[in-house]
Amino acid sequence: MALPHALEQSPRSAADPFAPDGVDFRPVSPRLVTARLVPNLIVDVVCLIAFVAAGVWVSPWLHIGAVVMVICMLWELWLIPRQVRAMGYAMAEDHLLWRKGIMFRRISVVPYGRMQFVDTSQGPLGRHLGIAEVKLHTASASTDATINGLPVAEAETLRRVLSERGEQRMAGL
Repeated sequence: MALPHALEQSPRSAADPFAPDGVDFRPVSPRLVTARLVPNLIVDVVCLIAFVAAGVWVSPWLHIGAVVMVICMLWELWLIPRQVRAMGYAMAEDHLLWRKGIMFRRISVVPYGRMQFVDTSQGPLGRHLGIAEVKLHTASASTDATINGLPVAEAETLRRVLSERGEQRMAGL
């Protein structure tokens, strides 16, 4: 059985599907690293203290838990900055692309005409760091997208532009 013309092997199909030709992805703010590390490290330090205390008062074997917590902290300090550097979004003519992931990469394509609403949110740590997130809501919950770690002005501009493009595409239906 022959493949459809669009699926035949060509030089273009050998390209990386997570870096389409002619698409420039905008990275998220590096401050997202801090926003992700702070809560994780707080929990890790509390657990580390608990394991050390339990190792002193209950059994020295519980110090193994403290060692595991130190390993987890080092893993997070290595992994989270890499994850944030892998995130990016791009606005094409008819859709928004959102990619993330290092080992398990993912790229989402959200057509402007499928967007029901777009909102911007910011927690206390995000407010302190000057970053926000933009959430795209579609008719199908499985195609929703959240772009984390954008500078506040960029998040608001993106929300406005996506809303306008979504309204334009919906008006044509």
